[in-house]
Amino acid sequence: ENTEINKQDAPSEVQEVDSVLKSLNINTSTSSVEWKGVMVGIYSHNGFVSIKEGNLVWQGNTITGGFITIDMETMTQSDSLYKTEENKLVAHLESPDFFNVANFPVATFEITSSDLNSNKVYGNLTVREITYEEVVENVVFDGEKNSASGTLKFDRQKYGVAYKGSKKDMLVGDEVVMKISLKSY
Repeated sequence: ENTEINKQDAPSEVQEVDSVLKSLNINTSTSSVEWKGVMVGIYSHNGFVSIKEGNLVWQGNTITGGFITIDMETMTQSDSLYKTEENKLVAHLESPDFFNVANFPVATFEITSSDLNSNKVYGNLTVREITYEEVVENVVFDGEKNSASGTLKFDRQKYGVAYKGSKKDMLVGDEVVMKISLKSY
């Protein structure tokens, strides 16, 4: 008799599948991080950095954890403003003025929690070995396609990326925007 009752109390298969914790490594060749920086409202630069490694952990439709490691040495420029053969802009961004890539070759984002009702994922961003909690907004997550995307905006000043520029019209804005698109295997 007891076994019958237990069977009825057991959750349906769908719920069981939903409660399974899934963890998948990120496919670094199909995932991307696009960066954007603004120079006092008039100009903006954008480009990409590669993801070195990462994974995504979720349960049902909730992202519960994961991390990405960004390879700062892979920075590229997509816009054509001041684009030179020597890649001066990227060289400057990689220099100690900005991200000091020689000494800090990676940046990381570690997911701590998420609220997919408000399309937000929370986590710790580490740049130049300085860590703060940041929020990824406009998160779109598809558990069936193993993909997630969102936008992370951070104040570079907090991370010791303090370069200001010399001329008035060349001031560099403090906000860096990263559009993150993750696909796992």
